[in-house]
Amino acid sequence: MPDTLFELDQDVAAAKRPHRTTSKGIAPGDVVEIDKKGRRFHALVKQIHQDPKGFYHLDLQPFDRRVSYHHATVREVTVVWRRVRTGPAAAPGA
Repeated sequence: MPDTLFELDQDVAAAKRPHRTTSKGIAPGDVVEIDKKGRRFHALVKQIHQDPKGFYHLDLQPFDRRVSYHHATVREVTVVWRRVRTGPAAAPGA
């Protein structure tokens, strides 16, 4: 009887995950839904910055070209879809 639910290769199980630093666990490459001034849109997280007060700011690439917001705070994030890649596609240079 195996100890885990799925049989995983050792290199896949030990693969490094992106460093998630914010309180909501957001990392570059994640897709987020942002609520800015009542307008909601989906965007790809490009970078995360922390200001001297400790607040996190996201650099975004909106999916809809009509959206002109390219920056948001973590407080404005409503939903996070984490980027998870496994298998041969996750290998560097793939």
